[in-house]
Formats: sequence, C-alpha cells, structure tokens
Amino acid sequence: MPESVAPLPADPATDLAPTEASTRSPHGAPTDATDSPELAAEISAEQAAVAEKALSQRSRKGTVQHCAHCALSIRVIAHAPSSVCPFCQRRMTSEPIAVQPPTPEPPGVLDAQIVRRYRKFPPLLKYGLVIFSVLLLAVVVTLKIRNMDYFYYQPWVNTYSLCVGIFILSRFLLAAFYMAPPDVGYEPTVCVVVACRNEVDSIGKTIGLIYQEGYPHAKLEVVVVNDGSTDDTMTEMILAQERHPALVIVDFEQNKGKRHGMAVGALLAKADVLVYVDSDSFLMPGAIHKVVQGLVDPTVGAVSGHTDVENVGANTLSRMQDVRYFVSYRVMKSAESIFGAVSCCPGCFSAYRKACVLHVLDRWLHQRFMGAYATYGDDRSLTNYILKDYKILYDDEALATTIVPEHWHKYAVQQCRWKRSWVREMLFAGRYMWRKHPIAAISWYATTTLPLIAPLVMFRALVVFPLLMAHAPTFYLGGVLVVTLLWGLYYFERTGRPHWWTAFVFVITYVGFFSWQSYYAVATMHTTKWGTR
Repeated sequence: MPESVAPLPADPATDLAPTEASTRSPHGAPTDATDSPELAAEISAEQAAVAEKALSQRSRKGTVQHCAHCALSIRVIAHAPSSVCPFCQRRMTSEPIAVQPPTPEPPGVLDAQIVRRYRKFPPLLKYGLVIFSVLLLAVVVTLKIRNMDYFYYQPWVNTYSLCVGIFILSRFLLAAFYMAPPDVGYEPTVCVVVACRNEVDSIGKTIGLIYQEGYPHAKLEVVVVNDGSTDDTMTEMILAQERHPALVIVDFEQNKGKRHGMAVGALLAKADVLVYVDSDSFLMPGAIHKVVQGLVDPTVGAVSGHTDVENVGANTLSRMQDVRYFVSYRVMKSAESIFGAVSCCPGCFSAYRKACVLHVLDRWLHQRFMGAYATYGDDRSLTNYILKDYKILYDDEALATTIVPEHWHKYAVQQCRWKRSWVREMLFAGRYMWRKHPIAAISWYATTTLPLIAPLVMFRALVVFPLLMAHAPTFYLGGVLVVTLLWGLYYFERTGRPHWWTAFVFVITYVGFFSWQSYYAVATMHTTKWGTR
C-alpha cells in the first residue's frame, strides 16, 4: 500500500483521522492535506463515512443457537448468544448469520394515529343518564320487592334472579370506589414476551409498537416466540429483528403451545418484570410504565392492564365484544382489584413479577388435568398460581388494544376454550379463595356458581313455566332487559361510543346459546386442542 494512503485500522471503531502524511484527493492525485483545510475536512468526512459503513456491516451480524433435543433455536443480533438451552440446559450449537439491511416499519407503527376511543360526555346528558338509570334501578328494586308475594311459585328462579341482581349491583358499587395504582415513577427492568403462532398479519406491528411505546430501551428486553407457525410469521419476526437488533427470537420447530412460549420468555429474561402481550395486541404510549406501578408493593405479584377492541368497527360482533370487554375490565376487574383478587390477568396485556413466575413455573408448565397436560387457559392458570400467595391488581390507565374475532364461528370456538379453562381453574382456585377477603371470596364463589346454573334457571323461566302456566315470562324478560339497558348505558356514559345497544346482542346470544356452552365445555374437558383456527 502506498505511503500516501492512510490504511483503515483493524477496528473500524478506532480513530480514523488522516495522518500527517499526504493523502489522496477525491480524484486520486496525491496532495498535502495541510495545504487545503477544506479538502482535509472533506477527506476526513469521507473516511468517517467509510468507517461508519464498515462498523455497520460488522454489527449487522447475528447468531443462531440451536438445541436439537428441544427442537428450538434462539436468534440474536445485539445480544451475546446463550450457550445452553433454557429448557434442558444442554449446550447448544452456534451458527453465525448475516443480517440484511432493515426494512421500513409496517403500517400503523411510525404513522400510528391516536384514536379517540373515549369521548367526553356532555355534562347535562351525563346527569340525565345517571338520573334515568337511578330511576330505572328503583323501579326494578320495587318490582322485585312486590314480586316476593309470588316467590314460592318459582322459588329457584326467583332466588337465582335475586342473587344475580345483588351480584351485578355490588359489582357496580364496588367499581365506583376503584382507584388505579398511583404513578410513583417506578421504572424496573422489563422483558416483554410475545408468544405467537400464525399471526403474520399482526406480529410486525405488535413488535414495532412495543419499541415505540416509550419505555427506556436501556431497561427494556423483548422476546418473541414463534410457536411452530406454518405461515410467514417467522419471516416477519426476522424483519422486525433487523429493524430492532435488540430483539430476541425463539423459534420452536414444532408447535409446543402458548404456555411453553411464555415459559421460555421467562427463562431467558434478565429483567425484574415480565410483561406478556398477545401477538395480535398493541400497546398504547406509556402502557408499560403505567402497568408496572402496582408492582412497587412487594405483596403484589401481577397487574392486569386494560384492553379495548382494536377492530371495533368491523361489524356488530366486534362492537358487541367491545362493550363486553369494557364492562369486564372496568366493572368486574375494578371490583376485584379493590381486594387485590383479580381472578385473571389476560394474555392481551399483563405484567408479572418475574420472581413470582419463576417460583411457580415448573408446576404451571407441567400442569395436568384429567390425566393430560393443560394446553389452554394459560393466562388464567398462571394468575391462579400467583394469586394463591400474592395480590393481583388491575390498572385501567395502562392501555392496549387487541384484535377480536369477526366471525361467529371463531368467536364460539374461542368462548368454548375460555369456558374449559374457567371450569378447570375454578376447581383449582376454589381450594384457596376462601382465605381471601370475605367480600372477594363470596364474590368469587358467586361468579363461579351462578353461570353454571344459569341455563337451567333460564330454561325453566322462559320455556317450562310459560308452558305449564300458559303465561308469558314478561316479568323475567323485563328484568333481564332492564339490567342489560343499565349495562349498556353505563358503557355509553363512560366511553361515549354509540354502539352501546350491542349489549342486547350479547345478552340475547348468551341466553340462547353461549350459556349452554358451559355444559359442552365440561363434557369436552379432556380435549387438548387449542381450537383457535
């Protein structure tokens, strides 16, 4: 190499300033850099650009670790590769990989628009709705009292109706006293874990919004798990990793189930807090910071965030689920959170103290029911294992959205899977819930008992009794519709969303079909299929 050319150092990160010796002009002719400061600056900038490119090329290399025994791979770029498998602790083989230049973020990440999901309700209309609701409730209570004269005509139906009415009213009253965990500036290290199977359309956006959410990247880890997908989900994950080199990808060669995906994330995490996010859920700005605030209290093991429906405008079914989600969170979970007894941290968006998860990980991962490994209801199951010894809270200020089924068949399959897990976990949690706060315990046992007898009571009230007495079940139907109306108006007043009327769609479909699905779920508890597709 001629002396007039300054060689690049072996490490492109070292000083690349030109030497005092002459260098070359842009045209290749030797010249003295000291004679032309402008030219020297230009050459220095050119060399810096070459060095930056060399550094970039060197950093765009990654590693894939493979465990043949567990049939999994771990792909990393910015992190040091792990030498042993997180499951079997066997040494993994290592292979370097080239990383392609990053592609643009998928739509909805950088150009995401803040959707105004909550509209401020006009004060006069709000007061009018409150007065109307109170009067309507007073009418219901009056009719219930007057109906006591006919109590023994249908004692089971009337007892059930009375219990349901008291339960629903108590939920709303307790929710009125709910307060979200205060923001005390707590900022622990966090690992977001996303277990995914066949979500090619959403996983890129999910990952992008995690990094755009606003939590300090120095305290943030993200682990995504491809659970044997048969579509291009893994490709989308790799593209996301090229955009975000700190991302860790775990690839299961065969489908192991969401529980294993959640578990491997916990085993790989170095952070203090685990945040589980579904692969079709999207974090709103500030969601992670807010959801971890409740974990300041060492007696709290987990915190559920609040999730709205992302595809709410799709059709009546998605709007109905939006109403149901809102009431489930803002009424049911709010009431449970007052006593630190939230019964389910949804997989959409929830935070766990990692130490608590690791403490129960082996029992949870190998949970059996009816002689078979539990392969559904992973979120409710993990919640129950932790709730046994810790408090679990709900934070309505930690916001995310999720995609819900848009077709009735898929919705029915989802509900059946949820009911199976509900039945199984009811039997598990029932063994310790009596030790919780008396109000929380009574509420929990009511929540698990009333839905099981609901179909029989409704059948007697709506079919058997009218046939025997030749009298329409006007009073019973009126009570159901009034309660549904109150439920819908509450949703309308809190959100300002005009599709409050879909609450009636939910009640009609529940009475006619989904309440009976509980019995089918019990009869098919032995199944281990996810049944999501």
